[in-house]
Amino acid sequence: MNNMINLEKFAGGALAEKFNIGLKEVLKNIADPNTEAKKKRKMTVELTFAPDEERELSLVDIVVKTKLEPTKAVATKILIDKDGQGGIIASEYNNQLRGQQYLKVDEDTGEILADDDVDIEGIKLIK
Repeated sequence: MNNMINLEKFAGGALAEKFNIGLKEVLKNIADPNTEAKKKRKMTVELTFAPDEERELSLVDIVVKTKLEPTKAVATKILIDKDGQGGIIASEYNNQLRGQQYLKVDEDTGEILADDDVDIEGIKLIK
């Protein structure tokens, strides 16, 4: 069967251009280390034909759709507390060394606030 249409020249080269753009999106997503490596990606080239009443002419819409793998979620932990003035404060919880503790500090004076469970004798706050 002879080719009726050269796909590289179809729509002034738009079909090939859209295909290549979609393919680059898929390949970039596969190469991204923040996505799942073995998950399948999908690219669909869709041609929609709208013929006229005489069936002599048809408009053709070209759409290339990609279904990519989303990036992996990144998790962290935050500590939530009150600032002593009715406001809420938060900070990211970073892994601590064994035995390390968080201490409450008066924001105005820098004084370490006593806690029944924490021995603060000999501890100085260094700014």
